Amino acid sequence: MNSDRRGQPLKILLVDDDPAEHVLLRRTLEKVEGPAIELDYVGDIASAVASVKAGGIDIVFLDNRLVPNNDFRETAPQLREAGYIGPIGIISSDISGKYFQQFPEFGVDFRIGKDEIDRTAISFIISEYTRNQLSDNCAEDFL
Repeated sequence: MNSDRRGQPLKILLVDDDPAEHVLLRRTLEKVEGPAIELDYVGDIASAVASVKAGGIDIVFLDNRLVPNNDFRETAPQLREAGYIGPIGIISSDISGKYFQQFPEFGVDFRIGKDEIDRTAISFIISEYTRNQLSDNCAEDFL
């Protein structure tokens, strides 16, 4: 997951049953400095599964509650079962519930309140989750 993909934009998938969230996130992403970003939007988990199976998704922003599922504990595993290995972030208007502390157990990499999403937060998420996770100097290089 490296944003230095030879001119290709970073592809973010927003999964949210409220189309207004797509408009809000798109406007926020327009203000983010850094790599070019392409935002895809789907309104349900079945469409999200199809999108990740098609490939090319770098980061998924998954709404906590998608009908008919209860919350991310049911939806995030569906993305992992579909073979998606990239970062998944849960977005919600309220992340104070105790179950949000269990997010790694369900294949989720981060969680963020919708009121916290701004260009600084998005820049940090992109930087943190798309950088090359390997050191330039691996121990194997010195063998």
